[in-house]
Amino acid sequence: MSNYRLSARAIVIKDDKVLLNKFNNGEYYNLPGGGVEVDETLRATVAREVLEESGLSVHVKEMLYIYEYNPIRDEYRYGSRGSLSHVFRCEIDESKGVVAPTEIDYDPTGSSVSTGCKWVTVKELKDINLVPSINDIIIEDITKKNFTTKFLENIH
Repeated sequence: MSNYRLSARAIVIKDDKVLLNKFNNGEYYNLPGGGVEVDETLRATVAREVLEESGLSVHVKEMLYIYEYNPIRDEYRYGSRGSLSHVFRCEIDESKGVVAPTEIDYDPTGSSVSTGCKWVTVKELKDINLVPSINDIIIEDITKKNFTTKFLENIH
């Protein structure tokens, strides 16, 4: 069995705002998403995780980013289990209502807990403690409407 976790995450954009998962009342943030379950596709994971964490149904669009967390290379910053993350652009399915979130997320070390989702403007995103620190990449891509797949290296 691999020591790597396969995950899928979302960049949900609405009215020039981005949806983020807030941890420890804003100590840090991450993109909504999580681990792929048995027999689940990456796209199905994104849709399920966004619904669980925010209560929003989404249409999963193109893959924007792929990034790896390697514990050894990244000096065990987020624990000893590596991960390969796939980030997709998503649009809210306006035909469905918002439901109550059903999941509470914990960080890989188990020391932090999600305190809900938060919409931040693209401008505010610059100063958010986003994990991993891909704020500038997201801002540039949203600003330029450049939605092409990129492999992000050395971002941790």
